[in-house]
Amino acid sequence: MMWWGKYIGLPYEDAHCWELVRRVYADQLGVHLPVYGEVDARDLVRVAREIGRGQDRWQPVDPPAEYDGVLMRGRSQVWHVGVMTDARHVLHTERATGAVRVPIDHITIKGRITAFRRYCL
Repeated sequence: MMWWGKYIGLPYEDAHCWELVRRVYADQLGVHLPVYGEVDARDLVRVAREIGRGQDRWQPVDPPAEYDGVLMRGRSQVWHVGVMTDARHVLHTERATGAVRVPIDHITIKGRITAFRRYCL
């Protein structure tokens, strides 16, 4: 099984989008990403602001590669994140689907992707 297979189907309630990225980084890379303290992970606007403050660690990349972060918008601002499983697929989770892996040109996310970021130690 590929590394990302164990995350497919996780319910959103058990792994909202930032928690899913945190789990992947911890499990697969041994990197412990911040929880963002008092910010409720379901308060996605505040999470996005906190990620923005830590941009020195998240460098823009294009094209993306395995384990790069994917920033996606909802409505008019970034409020959703996922993680690349390879150069063409993203692992992410939403309430309606739980954790899924889809191509970056999939109709459900293609127009929502705003940037790819690589975490730098």
